[in-house]
Amino acid sequence: MSITLSIPPAIVQEVREWAEANGTSLNQYVRDCLAAKAEEIQDQRSRKAREFKAFLLGLPPCGLPKNYRFNRERDAVREVTA
Repeated sequence: MSITLSIPPAIVQEVREWAEANGTSLNQYVRDCLAAKAEEIQDQRSRKAREFKAFLLGLPPCGLPKNYRFNRERDAVREVTA
């Protein structure tokens, strides 16, 4: 994919010089930065998904205590209000 960015020339020149001094190109440096950010975002999403799953697995069904046993006679009692 090819994109166009608007970056002040002074910044481009500064980073281009740094990249060349470190054995890479400006384009490769930008690709590496974007790839690192994409990986960071994916890691955050995965971590949040794991935390949410752990949270859900720790909850009792329907928010009832883990040792709760359904009893039709007891649980189906309804109060009639007039």
